[in-house]
Amino acid sequence: MKKRLMNPLFIAAVVGLAYQILEKYGVAPDFGMWQIGVDVVTYALIGTGVYSTFKTE
Repeated sequence: MKKRLMNPLFIAAVVGLAYQILEKYGVAPDFGMWQIGVDVVTYALIGTGVYSTFKTE
């Protein structure tokens, strides 16, 4: 299940769906700001994933 949730295509689909739902109800930010938010969250997840591979002494 975790492998499916970490699939980049699945994540892109969920983000797209979330934006469309927010847009439908009129509460979506402009697309540029939305993209910046998605990028920040993505980079944070990538960073924690890379950091977790380091061995602690």
